[in-house]
Amino acid sequence: MKSTDDNLDVLQNLEFAVCEVWRRHPEMTDHVARRAYEAAFELYRAEQRGRTVRPHTLTDLDREAFDALKAVCEWRLGRGEAPVPGAEKIPALPIDALVECFGELRKSVERHTKLGGRQGYLTFIGRFLP
Repeated sequence: MKSTDDNLDVLQNLEFAVCEVWRRHPEMTDHVARRAYEAAFELYRAEQRGRTVRPHTLTDLDREAFDALKAVCEWRLGRGEAPVPGAEKIPALPIDALVECFGELRKSVERHTKLGGRQGYLTFIGRFLP
C-alpha cells in the first residue's frame, strides 16, 4: 500500500484547489494543472532536501493555480491559515508525504489527459469535488 493511500484527504484538498481555479476559468486546461503541480512539487522537494528552489516562470492561470495549491500546502503542513473559512484544524502533514502526493497527482494528470483530452483530468476530478 502506498503512503498516498493514507493521504487521500490531502490529494482531495490539492485537487480541490486546482478545481476551484478551473471553475473560475473554464478555459483552463490540464496543462495548467500539471504546471502548477510540478512547480509545487519542485518547491517542496527542494525544501525537503534543504535546497533552494529555482524561481518559476509561472504566469496567469499557472500562477493562480500554483498560489491556490501553495495555500493548501502551507495549511496542510501546519504553517498557514485554512484556505477556506470554517476548515478544521488538522495535524501537520510531513513534507515527505506532501511531496509524494504531488508525484501521484502528476501521474493522474497525465493518465486522464491521455484518456479525455485537454481537460480530461479537470473533468475527471470535477465530478468528485463539491
